[in-house]
Amino acid sequence: MDFLTKTVTLKNGRQCLLRHPEEPDAEMLLHYLRTTSGETPYMVREADEVRTSIAEEIEFIRKKREDPGALMLLAFVDGSFAGSCSFAPAGAGNRTRHRCTASISLYRDFWGMGVGTALLGEIVSAAKAAGYEQMELTVVSANAPAIGLYQKLGFETTGTIPRAFKYRDGSYADFLFMVKNLV
Repeated sequence: MDFLTKTVTLKNGRQCLLRHPEEPDAEMLLHYLRTTSGETPYMVREADEVRTSIAEEIEFIRKKREDPGALMLLAFVDGSFAGSCSFAPAGAGNRTRHRCTASISLYRDFWGMGVGTALLGEIVSAAKAAGYEQMELTVVSANAPAIGLYQKLGFETTGTIPRAFKYRDGSYADFLFMVKNLV
Protein backbone atom coordinates (compact mmCIF):
# COMPACT_ATOMS: atom_id res chain seq x y z
CA MET A 1 0.00 0.00 0.00
CA ASP A 2 1.27 3.45 -0.85
CA PHE A 3 2.20 5.94 1.86
CA LEU A 4 3.75 9.34 1.40
CA THR A 5 6.56 9.98 3.86
CA LYS A 6 5.53 12.57 6.40
CA THR A 7 6.94 14.38 9.40
CA VAL A 8 4.89 15.03 12.54
CA THR A 9 5.74 17.06 15.62
CA LEU A 10 5.59 15.04 18.83
CA LYS A 11 4.18 16.36 22.10
CA ASN A 12 7.73 17.14 23.29
CA GLY A 13 8.39 19.23 20.15
CA ARG A 14 10.71 16.68 18.52
CA GLN A 15 10.25 15.74 14.87
CA CYS A 16 9.11 12.24 13.91
CA LEU A 17 9.48 10.99 10.36
CA LEU A 18 7.06 8.25 9.27
CA ARG A 19 7.90 6.16 6.20
CA HIS A 20 7.75 2.76 4.54
CA PRO A 21 10.51 0.28 5.33
CA GLU A 22 13.06 -0.17 2.56
CA GLU A 23 15.18 -3.24 1.82
CA PRO A 24 18.33 -1.65 3.35
CA ASP A 25 16.37 -1.42 6.66
CA ALA A 26 16.33 -5.22 7.05
CA GLU A 27 19.31 -5.53 9.39
CA MET A 28 18.12 -2.57 11.48
CA LEU A 29 14.65 -4.15 11.78
CA LEU A 30 16.04 -7.50 12.92
CA HIS A 31 18.13 -5.77 15.60
CA TYR A 32 15.00 -3.87 16.65
CA LEU A 33 12.95 -7.08 16.92
CA ARG A 34 15.60 -8.70 19.12
CA THR A 35 16.01 -5.63 21.30
CA THR A 36 12.34 -4.81 21.82
CA SER A 37 11.55 -8.47 22.49
CA GLY A 38 14.08 -8.33 25.33
CA GLU A 39 12.98 -4.94 26.70
CA THR A 40 9.49 -5.94 27.73
CA PRO A 41 7.41 -9.02 28.56
CA TYR A 42 4.66 -7.77 26.24
CA MET A 43 6.12 -8.90 22.92
CA VAL A 44 5.03 -12.15 21.26
CA ARG A 45 8.49 -13.73 21.33
CA GLU A 46 11.66 -13.86 23.38
CA ALA A 47 14.71 -12.04 21.98
CA ASP A 48 16.51 -15.31 21.21
CA GLU A 49 13.52 -16.50 19.16
CA VAL A 50 14.10 -13.87 16.45
CA ARG A 51 15.86 -16.07 13.92
CA THR A 52 14.84 -14.42 10.67
CA SER A 53 17.69 -14.02 8.16
CA ILE A 54 18.41 -10.71 6.46
CA ALA A 55 17.26 -12.24 3.16
CA GLU A 56 13.96 -13.32 4.76
CA GLU A 57 13.46 -9.85 6.25
CA ILE A 58 14.11 -8.24 2.86
CA GLU A 59 11.45 -10.50 1.33
CA PHE A 60 9.03 -9.59 4.17
CA ILE A 61 9.62 -5.87 3.50
CA ARG A 62 9.08 -6.36 -0.23
CA LYS A 63 5.82 -8.25 0.29
CA LYS A 64 4.51 -5.63 2.72
CA ARG A 65 5.25 -2.85 0.22
CA GLU A 66 3.48 -4.70 -2.60
CA ASP A 67 0.36 -5.74 -0.63
CA PRO A 68 -2.51 -3.31 -1.37
CA GLY A 69 -4.32 -4.46 1.78
CA ALA A 70 -1.46 -3.98 4.23
CA LEU A 71 0.84 -1.21 5.43
CA MET A 72 3.95 -1.10 7.60
CA LEU A 73 5.40 2.20 8.80
CA LEU A 74 8.65 3.03 10.54
CA ALA A 75 9.12 6.00 12.88
CA PHE A 76 12.36 7.97 13.23
CA VAL A 77 12.68 10.61 15.95
CA ASP A 78 15.30 13.21 15.11
CA GLY A 79 16.88 10.61 12.81
CA SER A 80 16.90 7.71 15.32
CA PHE A 81 14.76 4.65 14.63
CA ALA A 82 12.00 4.54 17.25
CA GLY A 83 9.58 1.79 16.23
CA SER A 84 7.09 0.40 13.76
CA CYS A 85 3.38 -0.13 13.28
CA SER A 86 1.44 -2.12 10.72
CA PHE A 87 -1.89 -3.51 9.66
CA ALA A 88 -2.77 -6.54 7.57
CA PRO A 89 -5.93 -8.39 6.59
CA ALA A 90 -7.51 -10.44 9.37
CA GLY A 91 -8.17 -13.29 6.95
CA ALA A 92 -8.27 -14.24 3.30
CA GLY A 93 -11.93 -15.16 2.89
CA ASN A 94 -14.92 -13.05 1.94
CA ARG A 95 -16.34 -13.23 5.45
CA THR A 96 -13.28 -11.58 7.02
CA ARG A 97 -12.39 -9.16 4.23
CA HIS A 98 -13.79 -6.21 6.20
CA ARG A 99 -11.39 -6.73 9.13
CA CYS A 100 -7.71 -6.01 9.66
CA THR A 101 -5.27 -6.58 12.50
CA ALA A 102 -2.82 -4.01 13.85
CA SER A 103 0.48 -4.29 15.66
CA ILE A 104 2.87 -1.74 17.09
CA SER A 105 6.09 -1.72 19.08
CA LEU A 106 8.60 0.93 20.07
CA TYR A 107 12.01 0.97 21.64
CA ARG A 108 11.53 1.69 25.35
CA ASP A 109 13.47 4.98 25.03
CA PHE A 110 10.66 6.35 22.85
CA TRP A 111 7.69 5.40 25.05
CA GLY A 112 5.48 8.27 26.19
CA MET A 113 6.56 10.80 23.53
CA GLY A 114 3.59 10.46 21.20
CA VAL A 115 5.36 8.22 18.66
CA GLY A 116 2.79 5.45 19.18
CA THR A 117 -0.08 7.90 18.75
CA ALA A 118 1.43 9.19 15.49
CA LEU A 119 2.12 5.72 14.10
CA LEU A 120 -1.17 4.13 15.07
CA GLY A 121 -3.14 7.18 13.95
CA GLU A 122 -1.63 6.90 10.47
CA ILE A 123 -2.29 3.16 10.36
CA VAL A 124 -5.93 3.66 11.36
CA SER A 125 -6.40 6.33 8.67
CA ALA A 126 -4.77 4.14 6.01
CA ALA A 127 -6.90 1.14 6.96
CA LYS A 128 -10.05 3.25 6.65
CA ALA A 129 -8.89 4.50 3.25
CA ALA A 130 -8.25 0.89 2.19
CA GLY A 131 -11.90 0.07 2.92
CA TYR A 132 -11.56 -1.88 6.16
CA GLU A 133 -14.50 -1.58 8.52
CA GLN A 134 -12.87 -2.93 11.69
CA MET A 135 -9.36 -2.98 13.17
CA GLU A 136 -8.40 -5.50 15.83
CA LEU A 137 -5.45 -6.12 18.11
CA THR A 138 -4.46 -8.04 21.19
CA VAL A 139 -2.51 -6.63 24.12
CA VAL A 140 -1.16 -8.13 27.34
CA SER A 141 -3.66 -7.15 30.04
CA ALA A 142 -0.88 -5.75 32.28
CA ASN A 143 0.37 -3.35 29.57
CA ALA A 144 -1.46 -0.27 30.87
CA PRO A 145 0.39 2.31 28.71
CA ALA A 146 -0.46 0.45 25.49
CA ILE A 147 -4.07 -0.06 26.56
CA GLY A 148 -4.31 3.67 27.29
CA LEU A 149 -3.00 4.47 23.79
CA TYR A 150 -5.47 2.12 22.16
CA GLN A 151 -8.40 3.50 24.17
CA LYS A 152 -7.35 7.07 23.32
CA LEU A 153 -7.59 6.14 19.63
CA GLY A 154 -11.04 4.58 20.05
CA PHE A 155 -10.31 0.88 20.57
CA GLU A 156 -12.64 -0.96 22.93
CA THR A 157 -11.99 -4.15 24.87
CA THR A 158 -14.34 -6.86 23.65
CA GLY A 159 -12.91 -9.91 25.38
CA THR A 160 -10.08 -11.64 27.20
CA ILE A 161 -7.90 -14.52 26.14
CA PRO A 162 -6.83 -16.13 29.42
CA ARG A 163 -3.29 -17.47 29.72
CA ALA A 164 -2.44 -16.27 26.21
CA PHE A 165 1.29 -16.12 27.03
CA LYS A 166 3.24 -18.66 29.01
CA TYR A 167 6.60 -17.31 30.07
CA ARG A 168 9.73 -19.34 30.59
CA ASP A 169 9.34 -19.08 34.38
CA GLY A 170 5.95 -20.83 34.09
CA SER A 171 3.82 -17.73 34.73
CA TYR A 172 1.05 -16.62 32.39
CA ALA A 173 -0.35 -13.39 30.98
CA ASP A 174 -3.83 -12.73 29.66
CA PHE A 175 -4.57 -10.86 26.43
CA LEU A 176 -7.26 -8.28 25.97
CA PHE A 177 -8.90 -8.38 22.54
CA MET A 178 -9.54 -4.81 21.39
CA VAL A 179 -11.52 -3.57 18.39
CA LYS A 180 -11.97 -0.20 16.66
CA ASN A 181 -14.90 0.43 14.33
CA LEU A 182 -13.59 2.21 11.21
CA VAL A 183 -16.94 3.17 9.61
